Amino acid sequence: MMTTKEVRLADYLQEECILCDVDADSRDKAIDQLVGVLHRQLGGFDRAEAVSAVLERERQAPTVLAEGLALPHARLAGLAKPSLALATSHSGIDFEAVGEEPVHVIVLILTPKDDPGAYLRLMASLSKTLAAPHMIKRLSVAGDTREAFGILTEGPEKVEIRLNASSIMNSNPVTLDEGDTLAHAIQAFCSNRIMDIPIVDSDGDLRGVIALEDLLGQSLPQHLLWMEDLSPIENFEPFAELLRKDSETKVADFMHDKYVAIAPDVPAIQLAKIFLMQRIRQIQVVDGRRFLGSVNLDGFSSQIFWA
Repeated sequence: MMTTKEVRLADYLQEECILCDVDADSRDKAIDQLVGVLHRQLGGFDRAEAVSAVLERERQAPTVLAEGLALPHARLAGLAKPSLALATSHSGIDFEAVGEEPVHVIVLILTPKDDPGAYLRLMASLSKTLAAPHMIKRLSVAGDTREAFGILTEGPEKVEIRLNASSIMNSNPVTLDEGDTLAHAIQAFCSNRIMDIPIVDSDGDLRGVIALEDLLGQSLPQHLLWMEDLSPIENFEPFAELLRKDSETKVADFMHDKYVAIAPDVPAIQLAKIFLMQRIRQIQVVDGRRFLGSVNLDGFSSQIFWA
């Protein structure tokens, strides 16, 4: 069954928890002020613990989801219900996300530790609401809290949220093209600290996947794998041979087409079963052959257990 729930943002956000043109010149100060206003209005949690949890989450992976928008969040033990706080900044705040512009709209999400679906539903609802054209700009220049509250809660009273693959996938993962070289692949693996990379062609179709194991397989041919003792190979000579040709070897020479692909409307809970039953690290989300995004086991687990 599809996981479905109607979300009404006004049920989680009070007008008093909105800070227009917040007086903060850094990510940490903005988050501290947002946690502070929620603590004053609602209570029910330890402020210092909440600030620490949100900042730790940001240091691990910045939550800048779109141009000018950040959704910092944390799950707290003992919190009675999910709560939101909103801050806007005319000049923008550096959220320390590499390659991203300053953030003008920040929505803090605090959810109970024992309700993993709450964060996912609120994030999906906010992403859907704030994806409308000019929404970030409208919020960032709102003159007062009432105006900002009205902008965020206008439209349908309730939004139906279906937690499916498209809700939790990374829609902008690292990808490669079949014509890219081994040198490109090595750089992508190492600089991004990832283990699997989808291969997508110029039409946006998924062509295959490469994994770190594929690089090892190119270096160690089958006859070496049958050897019981590899100690005579002291200086990784097979790897050196591969690296000498890294600018000539194409990704197409070692990618594989044995991957798991699902449609974007597959229920999110189904992905847990796929990861467990098929013992894989990455699931591709496709519409036909058109590549939409990926779900990695570590990212999926983080959203369920840590958010």
